[in-house]
Amino acid sequence: MEIAFELGPTGDKAKLEERLKTLSDTVDWVDIPDSPMGTSRFSSPIVSCIAKLSLSNVKVIAHVRVIDLSRVALESIIKGLNLCGVERVVFVRGDIVEGSTIVRDVEPEHALNIARAMGSPSPGLLLSMRKSLEEIKLRLELKADFYLVLNLNNKTVKAYESVVEEARKVKAKLYPYVVLLTENNRGFIEGLLSRDKMHTPEEALKLLESNSSLIDRVLISSPMDFKGGLKFVEKLRRK
Repeated sequence: MEIAFELGPTGDKAKLEERLKTLSDTVDWVDIPDSPMGTSRFSSPIVSCIAKLSLSNVKVIAHVRVIDLSRVALESIIKGLNLCGVERVVFVRGDIVEGSTIVRDVEPEHALNIARAMGSPSPGLLLSMRKSLEEIKLRLELKADFYLVLNLNNKTVKAYESVVEEARKVKAKLYPYVVLLTENNRGFIEGLLSRDKMHTPEEALKLLESNSSLIDRVLISSPMDFKGGLKFVEKLRRK
């Protein structure tokens, strides 16, 4: 199974480099969110470039939130990511960060086309399993190179079969987003996310193992519990 791992915010450069080294030896991709959960603590484009300059062998998925970007700013970021050698970029609308100005000059779908025209890193989008199959088909018809899939759980996994079939038609890679609920991060994320958006490590393993014919790639997120996330990846690798 191909594994991407979300790298949570840290302001400590030494810790960042240590975590990047660990992940480069453990997972296939390092996914770097941009201002996650509406905070302004982490600029994905900057951290993604630091990651590539620190460890050239680490493969990076950068996030670019477009809600407060002009087209000119977006194009500059794409050029910068290309210069740094970042392999992939996913465009998200993004949460509103307190104190920011909403620009809405470009939407993620528009950003996808801009990136293609510029020959940027491989572009991707989000895809939510809360949407209808018709809406998902339209999303897939945009033919992003890859999609980070939100809201995959026991209730939506049956519908995911049809999504996988449609994705194969357009040769798009799907990375279901699995957010881990651990004893160490429970107090932090329970008030931020609904229970159906999170999985205990045991629930996540069961979901992935029982649907292995559908899920050959995954994005693991373990907010505020880096070690817990690594422990889960180790278990997943042994399966």
